[in-house]
Amino acid sequence: MKKTAIGFALLLLVVLTACGKPAWIGNQEAEPLKGTEQLFDLKAYDAGEQVTLNWEGSQVPGTFERHPDLPIGVYLPEGAEAFKMGNDTAWGFQSGQIFMTVTRNSLIDPSLMRDRTEELMNYKEYQGSINDGRIADFFKVEQGGETYVVSFTYLDKAKALPLLLDMAKSLRTVSEK
Repeated sequence: MKKTAIGFALLLLVVLTACGKPAWIGNQEAEPLKGTEQLFDLKAYDAGEQVTLNWEGSQVPGTFERHPDLPIGVYLPEGAEAFKMGNDTAWGFQSGQIFMTVTRNSLIDPSLMRDRTEELMNYKEYQGSINDGRIADFFKVEQGGETYVVSFTYLDKAKALPLLLDMAKSLRTVSEK
């Protein structure tokens, strides 16, 4: 009887593990992140500023694009655009699934962000990631009494992260409409 119970428990453990993360992992909180480097500066937009971005291994000039609803804008490489992503505005390449969004008071549940993108763990603002085949990285940014959530979404980390990091560094504040 004892051997049967142990055998059943081991079989259950193997089945749960083979199906992905064991069931009890979904109920644990991820370790808090303790990055030391600041990614976002959010300085004021200057129309005379010239920003270059790393795109496909080259430094390319960026063009400023303002968010339609928030007092924020970003520099984009040629070919990138602003587009609707659900209720949000996204910047990047929709067809290539490389884009960034900025939202105010996002309802993203931190308990869902159990994954980590190692290249981002040193940033203070990094909150975690969700990887369900498509990676979504989340950052929390405080500016002018407001809290913004910036997210990166992509499939190909090697191609997307250099551009998305440069875009994040190029975020600028603009005066209210």
